[in-house]
Amino acid sequence: MKEQVKNTLSTFWFYFTLLICFLFLIPLPLILVHRAKWHIYIYRLTKFWVGIFLKINFLPLEIEYRFKPNRKQVYVFTPNHTSYLDILLLMFAVKQFFIFVGKSSISKVPMAGYVYKKMHITVDRSKVRSKYNVLEKSKIAVKRRRSVVIFPEGGILTQAPPAMTPFKEGAFRLAIEERVPIVPVTMPYNWIAMPDKSFPPFIHHRLKVIFHEPIETEGLTVEHIPYLKQKVFEIIQKEINQHQRAL
Repeated sequence: MKEQVKNTLSTFWFYFTLLICFLFLIPLPLILVHRAKWHIYIYRLTKFWVGIFLKINFLPLEIEYRFKPNRKQVYVFTPNHTSYLDILLLMFAVKQFFIFVGKSSISKVPMAGYVYKKMHITVDRSKVRSKYNVLEKSKIAVKRRRSVVIFPEGGILTQAPPAMTPFKEGAFRLAIEERVPIVPVTMPYNWIAMPDKSFPPFIHHRLKVIFHEPIETEGLTVEHIPYLKQKVFEIIQKEINQHQRAL
């Protein structure tokens, strides 16, 4: 009973502070989003906002880089995806100026969806043409020296978190064709803190983001996509399994 009350209070505080922070933050991005050269300021503002949000929710977040990130290097980041919390943590943890590739339904969120659609790349996975356009837009972003964050599972699809579903090929095709290193990213606890539900509760739990060593794609061709998919999948799933055993 005591644990249930604690989780209810945590959930209320989480959504209350999320709403307050959102209302405080959103006016400026709604102005800045109209000029591409101003998007960097939205990126910095969002990182600041998420940092404050984590503090007022007393969320212990550990960010582990297993390599020394080069801010001038473009990467394709490939995180596992089990929770809506994933996007918040990545906004805070990724050091590069980056864009997300995310599902088109996010653009329907009032105000925030408009900013997301203007800054990031949305995909309707039910349409082949949309998936092709996403790849082309991602290539343009890379050429403009923007890193890209793509959830290789294609969404929150797993029915047995934290086990992942098979990866789609988009992120790996992009990395190979543009000769950009892939950085596997593991978030082992988000599925516990914020399960994938229609109105997910928030359970206070320590959080962690692990950036694995980059995998170079120089010299690879599209024929190596299955190999690259499997290698990244194994890196992330192995890390998830290790953290599971430690719970």
